[in-house]
Amino acid sequence: MPGTPSAPGQGLIRSGELLRELQSDVALGYETLEGNRESQYLRRSLVRAIFCFIEAGVEVIKIEVRSTVRSGMYSTPLAEKEKELLGSTYLVPPPVAGFIALEANVKRTFRLAAKVWDADFKLNASGTDFRDFVAAKEARNKLTHPRTFYEIEVTDYDMRLHTVAGMWFQAELQRLFKARIYAMAKQLLEADREQFLREFG
Repeated sequence: MPGTPSAPGQGLIRSGELLRELQSDVALGYETLEGNRESQYLRRSLVRAIFCFIEAGVEVIKIEVRSTVRSGMYSTPLAEKEKELLGSTYLVPPPVAGFIALEANVKRTFRLAAKVWDADFKLNASGTDFRDFVAAKEARNKLTHPRTFYEIEVTDYDMRLHTVAGMWFQAELQRLFKARIYAMAKQLLEADREQFLREFG
């Protein structure tokens, strides 16, 4: 059974812990696969872990953006499509209606975060890594909604795509949050800025 907060102040989301736990799953997946590289079960498990981390990462960005908007730190009205992407700014938002393809969700979420946080960031979505990310997502979709035996097979080529996808997303996530830290630092007095960047930059 999933856990729930057991005490006031424990929080509902625990974003940092969520991402660290899912990163650990990915690392353990690779470590386990090293012992049996041909295991389709281990390959499929690793693919699921990678995309679990990616999809949680997108949601964590939205949680942080919602928090920024909710706190009044960003007061410019959001466009309708941005509101639709973000969902409700309540602490626990209702499910968002409609489907957004993962690659579009990633692009739009990162773009909105950079705008709301006034961060000097542009998603690296024009190179081969992003194309591999999209190809990996399509392979993952077949794996999670299989119609034939061949769609559950994870080839060596697929493993390369999934590895690139995970590494690309993790690097972009780190870049975005680093840009956010620098954007926050710009709003501080110079003496405080240096201390802030030493601690968080």
